[in-house]
Amino acid sequence: MTVFIASLFLPYTIDFKSTGLKSLSTRRRKSSPSYSAVDGSGPLPIVGRLADVRKTRQRSSSFELTPGATTENEKIFKAYASHSAGEIPIAEEPNGPGPNEPRAVPWGQSRKFNQPRSKATTHPEPSILSRPGSRQGSKESAFLTGGVSLPAVTTELGSPRALLSPEDWVVKAAEQGHGGLQNAIHAAEEAGILENKMWVGTPGMPTDSLTDMTRSLIDQTLRAEYESLTVFVGDSEFEGHYAHFCRSVLWPALHYQMQETPRHTEYDDYSWKQYLKVNEAFATTIANHWRPGDTIWVHDYHLLALPALLRKKLPRARIGFFLHSAFPSSEVFRCLNSRDALLDGLLGADLIGFQTEEYCYHFIHSCSRLRRLQVSVDGVQVNDRFVHVKNYPLGIDYQSLNVLRQSVEVRDWISDIGERYKGKHLIVARDRLDAPGGIKQKLLAYELFLESYPKWRDNVVLVQVASSASEIPELEAQVSKVAMRINSVYSNLTHSPLVLLKQDISYSQFLALLSVAEIYMATNLREGMNLTSHDFIHCQDGQLVSQKHGSLILSEFTGSASIFHGHELIVNPWDYKQCADAMNIALEMSPERKQHNWEFLLNRKSPYTATAWYTFLQNALTEAHSMQQSRETHAVTPLRLDTLQHSYHSAHKRVFFLEDGATFTPDQTHPSTEATDLIQALVLDAKNTVYLTSTNSPDQLDRATKSLPPCIGLIAENGCFIKPSTRFRSCHALSPSNIPRKEPWESLVDVEGTSDWRAGIRKVIEYFQERTDGSTIEERRCTLTFNYKHALDHEIAAHQASELADQINGARGSEAIRVVRDTVAVSVEPLHASKAAAASTLLDRLPAEETADFIFVAGGGRGDESLFRWANRLSRVPVGNGVRNGSANTNGDENVKGGISGDRTVTTLTAGTHATEASAVLPSGLSLLDVLRLLAFPHVVDVASRCKDLET
Repeated sequence: MTVFIASLFLPYTIDFKSTGLKSLSTRRRKSSPSYSAVDGSGPLPIVGRLADVRKTRQRSSSFELTPGATTENEKIFKAYASHSAGEIPIAEEPNGPGPNEPRAVPWGQSRKFNQPRSKATTHPEPSILSRPGSRQGSKESAFLTGGVSLPAVTTELGSPRALLSPEDWVVKAAEQGHGGLQNAIHAAEEAGILENKMWVGTPGMPTDSLTDMTRSLIDQTLRAEYESLTVFVGDSEFEGHYAHFCRSVLWPALHYQMQETPRHTEYDDYSWKQYLKVNEAFATTIANHWRPGDTIWVHDYHLLALPALLRKKLPRARIGFFLHSAFPSSEVFRCLNSRDALLDGLLGADLIGFQTEEYCYHFIHSCSRLRRLQVSVDGVQVNDRFVHVKNYPLGIDYQSLNVLRQSVEVRDWISDIGERYKGKHLIVARDRLDAPGGIKQKLLAYELFLESYPKWRDNVVLVQVASSASEIPELEAQVSKVAMRINSVYSNLTHSPLVLLKQDISYSQFLALLSVAEIYMATNLREGMNLTSHDFIHCQDGQLVSQKHGSLILSEFTGSASIFHGHELIVNPWDYKQCADAMNIALEMSPERKQHNWEFLLNRKSPYTATAWYTFLQNALTEAHSMQQSRETHAVTPLRLDTLQHSYHSAHKRVFFLEDGATFTPDQTHPSTEATDLIQALVLDAKNTVYLTSTNSPDQLDRATKSLPPCIGLIAENGCFIKPSTRFRSCHALSPSNIPRKEPWESLVDVEGTSDWRAGIRKVIEYFQERTDGSTIEERRCTLTFNYKHALDHEIAAHQASELADQINGARGSEAIRVVRDTVAVSVEPLHASKAAAASTLLDRLPAEETADFIFVAGGGRGDESLFRWANRLSRVPVGNGVRNGSANTNGDENVKGGISGDRTVTTLTAGTHATEASAVLPSGLSLLDVLRLLAFPHVVDVASRCKDLET
């Protein structure tokens, strides 16, 4: 079995050999010049870009001074692509461990590798305020860098272009991609829990310039030697997908950053179409290589549409999706034009995973509110499919991290940085230079800290690393302005309190910084999971340097805050005073308190390792897919009547659980004469005990069953109330109307406790009922239902139902209630009540001599699924093993098909058409009454022959 791991970028990319340089004329020609091969034969060279370290025009390998600085200390840091960066050799290997949070490199602008240039065509302008054809000029961008050296990311006219060999290239570890995911997959392989994998992704570079032969060779090499399927897409398609939809539309929205100016419709249409094209290319590549039994995992926001595309091509595939970024509230997500298509795309998966419970809630909330789907805390019901939703945070692979930080390069950098900042208190941070990264807010808090606590001004240094170039010139200008102000006010001849690096450094330098830092600040405005904070905790174990047990100041808006809940230095990054106070607290903290905090953080994150994350998700996907296959009605076999008859007549004691809606004619307030006679015939048999289950209240059920034998047992309001069967004491089946039901109803929930939430919930339901013509409120003892079956406008009513469910889910707080969506109703009921729990209680109360070896459960509503799940579990428990009748777990954590096990036969039968966990469906043309009639009157010729003919 192969596990396909789909991620936008493969862990590998290509580094081409340069064959020469070609200078462009100062005036661009209309057509591209043609080049001959260097030796006069073979394929033409590729026009590309040289890596920084290979450019003939050498640049300084260190950063310029930070704005306002007056010392040489800042020059110690080296740009990650320079010769002197001192990168760890194993981290450069294609299959070696790497950073958990790699740098963000603009696509097609690698600074480490020789790669082709992009041939992407001009795209529509995003903002309606933009002038046609306007672009930010290079001079403006240079001015906004604020004085920090930033190598050009584009080549100006007159600068050299490289000629790259299409035949001479090597595979390298990619700069882009998700390092945490790659390390987790590597850890799973090392642990032996992942045996056969196949990466699926793009090579992380423009490919329009490549010949078909070069593409074929790259594809074959990556597939044969690196277990990777390469997805080749056009440069324009990829740029529209990545730069214009993912980075400009999706990424800001997922991190609560919406555009301030309206976008052109043309731009939205263009970027969305390119997004879909790339997702479709992934779907085609995977479908061409998938085989039955394979597993497909789709990762992150770049491929939100992929699960549904795969489901359409591969209906029976096992598909999981995991979102590594945050998922916003429905109020933010609803602002996206493509919100419905994105949700539908995700719902093609069997399992959707998120980093935190909060993100799960936001997603489920969005499905309920925007798509009007039935939801629960466990997932979303989509037509005949149930999509499971779970959270499990991604962790780090400590073994890989330890290998990297034990390297010679890291030790050398520890020595150099420690010497340069000897006697200083070092604060370290590394973030993207974008709005969610929160660098501006962090610098403003640091400025307030220096102003409020003068004693630290001369001996504290904040080293802020930007892991990506800014895509927002205005933000970059603001950050530079704050940085210059801090250093101009608080610097002296020998000390600068701030080092702002607007270009990433090598991983060896950063690991050294994490080892010697006294404080690490992860104060992002929003982030899915900050794995660097996890790295920092391990780097502070004191193994490599005397500094240990450093303090972590963590934003409450990161996914990591859910793991480290209770940590005293969790802050609101918008509260500058709180952040400034947290820095002072961390610096003044005693060694004992630091150690206590460090051990707390270490213990909280210990369960969340890379291998634990992979194991949990893989097991959850296997279970979700298995349950989905068993729930599909077309996958459930029709009831075998001959087998059922044989089991029935062979049994010593039998128990029936029959739903009133499936047993009686729909909309009937009382059972028909035929149904009454049939149930009377069943209970006349001393071997049979019959229970009727219903969503009706006890009073309603008493009135509806007045004509039925008084000895049958009853379950009302989906398991909130029970009335045990008295068949084993006495049963006057022939004259039910003369025998009053004296047995009282018994409550299985705290009826008085429901009053705490019923009044408030009723007001909410009344609000929506008043605004939905034809709808009604059904109030029972423990449940409230908004029913819109007879609404005048069903579309408006369905929208109102979605809003109602959304509002109750959002306001229920800690109340032990659940919202149940049906096709024409929204019900609110106690959380722990269910038909399964009620049935288990009733069976446990039967005398030992009444222990059943034949159990028959039939129903057609969604509320019967828990009953099916519980009964299927009973098939595992043989009669006479010391286990009580109904003591199988009722929480539904395990799905077991009905059948014969030991001396007990369990049959679960659905009369509905939705996805089910029942072991059988009704044979075509038969009703539940037909099946019961066959059991009660086996010798009636017309019934038996009709059933036999239909079965044949």
